[in-house]
Amino acid sequence: MKMVTAIVRTTSLESIVKSLGNIGIKGMTITEVKGIGDQVQLFKPYTIHNRIDIIVPDDRVEEVSGTILEHAHTGLAGDGLIAVYPVDAMMKIRTMERLQ
Repeated sequence: MKMVTAIVRTTSLESIVKSLGNIGIKGMTITEVKGIGDQVQLFKPYTIHNRIDIIVPDDRVEEVSGTILEHAHTGLAGDGLIAVYPVDAMMKIRTMERLQ
């Protein structure tokens, strides 16, 4: 399994979430974050974006990443980024079930 983490513009969030739902991705964590990137504004040293964390099987990483790219890309500074991390283990707290 992999963790796909995307930092995206707040204006792109609704479209991304809807598109991920259309490909069967329902579970995700969305957090409002502040960050500093390549383009620092004169009067505001950070920007507000959304962070989306999704755990998916290895074979769905490209599909999920591609969907996020398609709906987050504007070509302007501040579009965000996508990172993929390995997930060694995952357990449901309620059922104590270990997931593969």
